[in-house]
Amino acid sequence: MSASAAGGHASSQQVDPAIEKLVRETKSLKAKIDLLEAENKALKKSIFELSYIYSSHLDAVRQGPMPDGKSGGSTDDAIVNNMATHTHSPNSPTPHTQTQGTVLGDMASAVGQLLSNMSIASQQANSTESSAASPGSGTDASTRGGSEAQLKSADLIKVEDDSVRRLNMGSIVARQDSSSKSDGRQFFLKNDLKGHQGAVYSVQYSPNGKFLATGSFDKTVRIWDGSTNMNELFVLKGHGLNISDLAWGYDSSLLLSAAYDKTCKLWDVESGKQLESFEGEGFVQCVRFHPQDNHVFFNGTTRNILSMIDTRMEGASSGSLSFKNDAMINSIYVYHDGLTVISGDSSGYLKTWDVRTGKVLQSILNESTKKPIANIAVSKQRGSDGINLAETEEPESRWLAVNSYDNVIRVYDRGFEPPTTVPRLIHSLKGYRNKHWPIKSAFFHGKDYIAGAAARRPGKVRGGDGEETSQSVLGKDIPLESSLILASGSMDPYVYLFDVGGGDGQYEVLQKLGGHTDRVYDVDFHPVDHVLASGSADFSVKVWGRASKRKK
Repeated sequence: MSASAAGGHASSQQVDPAIEKLVRETKSLKAKIDLLEAENKALKKSIFELSYIYSSHLDAVRQGPMPDGKSGGSTDDAIVNNMATHTHSPNSPTPHTQTQGTVLGDMASAVGQLLSNMSIASQQANSTESSAASPGSGTDASTRGGSEAQLKSADLIKVEDDSVRRLNMGSIVARQDSSSKSDGRQFFLKNDLKGHQGAVYSVQYSPNGKFLATGSFDKTVRIWDGSTNMNELFVLKGHGLNISDLAWGYDSSLLLSAAYDKTCKLWDVESGKQLESFEGEGFVQCVRFHPQDNHVFFNGTTRNILSMIDTRMEGASSGSLSFKNDAMINSIYVYHDGLTVISGDSSGYLKTWDVRTGKVLQSILNESTKKPIANIAVSKQRGSDGINLAETEEPESRWLAVNSYDNVIRVYDRGFEPPTTVPRLIHSLKGYRNKHWPIKSAFFHGKDYIAGAAARRPGKVRGGDGEETSQSVLGKDIPLESSLILASGSMDPYVYLFDVGGGDGQYEVLQKLGGHTDRVYDVDFHPVDHVLASGSADFSVKVWGRASKRKK
């Protein structure tokens, strides 16, 4: 054997053990990831079941004394305190015998812990998978140690379904759906806003379009410049748990934030200072201002309470009215006169309340299996002024969209005189995913939109059953301002744009906006510009703008 051949053989023998070691480490990491995926897929499935069990048991506890002799009325406070101080894993044993009250505390703690950690752990999983998929990374001992530490510390890794594998999704920027037919209605990525250290659960443009507010599981609210530079203006701190919802005053001077710490906080936008804090009954899930009075706001809670609060009154109890529902209130919409409120609840009902009497004027079951309603969105015609809406020809918009936990968004025509008319189902939108996740949607109601005009579309129109049917029509691409579009988040990492301006049962998926790397919780259109914002579990806020038409 020649000297060179012998040298090559020795070198090969030295390399082979290193490769084998890397392969073993890679297999070990992948095995750990697969195990955690299976465990946490089950946790994801149970998170909202825990919420429902918690709610029903809480009602039962309040009706009778606790085993330790304490009244059930204080249980909710104990649970909130437990959530705020919870330090052990949801699956770890408690050091004492669990009474009914502590069982409820553990349920709430598990929900809070899961919501807080799922986004962090999902990002850790993506980082770990990238390391496992690249054998070269195994040569760095510190990298391997960091990956293992992430695996050990994460409570949740990969909470999405197995079919949603998103390695290297961060490199995808504003991928356009090739099936889109309307160039003038396509959107592309304009800005990527970073700063939150947790999932972004709520995004809301101010009525004047000058500000964008975002609320996160990191317990903060951030206010951004709503113009093209999108600079961060304020970081609002004060909540003790995850932000659940945001609402702007009609003149854009005040911002309300709701959170799972049972409070709503009022902020001055000009200074970024907290003005007041209001205690709620249960975890506050949704909040809205009176459309014409910044002194009055409404909220809905996990303790089945719809409240109206007047901030001018001394004391939270003296300035509030409360109405009891029979299920958790997940979303609300306030009529322009401030006298009527629509609620969407965990039993799948849309209810219309008269706040003067506290009575339900209408009760509509959204779908037969009673899946919880995650969000209510009502269209507002672009260019309308919140102060003078009562003087417009159509103070109440006809279009209402309901996200529920069955992977379907239902769009209703409310008629010309709601609430005297009964909403009529016109679309059942399919294609996006929101099963078991509180996903939200928002309308783009073009100022030139005429009901039914969008049905004059060339090519195929996707029907309410998800199938495409041929339609021979007149005209060319519909201008954006003549369109009625619904944007929605999804549990996959996309924003979906639906054209819902056609006839009954006729809709089209205009575009899937890719760029996020985790669930998209909330979306909102700018009130003036052709701009859309989205908030995601990947900690980011993305701002999308309309694409210019292609040159022919």
